[in-house]
Amino acid sequence: MSNRSSEAREETLGRLRSALQKQQALFRDSIGRDLSDPPMTVFPPPQDRSLVESFTARLTALSGSCDVVRQGEDVGERVVHRIRQWVPAGVAESIEVLSWEAGELHVAGLEQTLAEADITLFAPEELQEQSVRNHAAALAVGITGVTAAFANTGSIVLTPGPGRSRAAGLLPLNHLVLVPLSRLHPTFEAWLLALRQQGGLEALVRDSGQIAFIAGPSKSADIELNLTLGVHGPKVVHAIVFDDT
Repeated sequence: MSNRSSEAREETLGRLRSALQKQQALFRDSIGRDLSDPPMTVFPPPQDRSLVESFTARLTALSGSCDVVRQGEDVGERVVHRIRQWVPAGVAESIEVLSWEAGELHVAGLEQTLAEADITLFAPEELQEQSVRNHAAALAVGITGVTAAFANTGSIVLTPGPGRSRAAGLLPLNHLVLVPLSRLHPTFEAWLLALRQQGGLEALVRDSGQIAFIAGPSKSADIELNLTLGVHGPKVVHAIVFDDT
């Protein structure tokens, strides 16, 4: 590398380092608009249904499915029931599922309930080793929580990070999504507004190596518009909505 090229490279890197150290705002000001104003939405929020009913209907329309855990019902038992539907006892007495760490799923006692049903969670810290990737890819079920879910579209947001492997929502054939009511929002825009009012929007963007938006199972269609599920990701997406208050 010539001296001239080396100097240009160092100058460019110096500019990048200086920009990163300043930690400038990621977003413009609200252009004089009061942040408490209702946000303008692409898809209108549900009017004649509850958030849960709307989320269930929209996810079903996207080829997904949803269970709602009522007061007094056990979330862990519902999770076991769903996993056993996908992997019957006759196929495997002991089941391992690719998962976020138990603490990131926000269901008290879930790991113990699963263990009593001979189901264990595999939550890899990283997937650098080929043997770990192969093991993760061989599992039929993935379990994740959500960063947010939206009633008007039936879609969810996942932000992978420590204890929240992105592979759990991408590799397995069956994706089980645990949705606490506290993370179910009327619209995507309402969620962004709440984050901004709480001062958490920039932190979410800066701290997230990847933000995944999931709208039902993976879908692909050929030139004749024949729809196929599960080509580039899970073939089945099932949500369990529960009250975490």
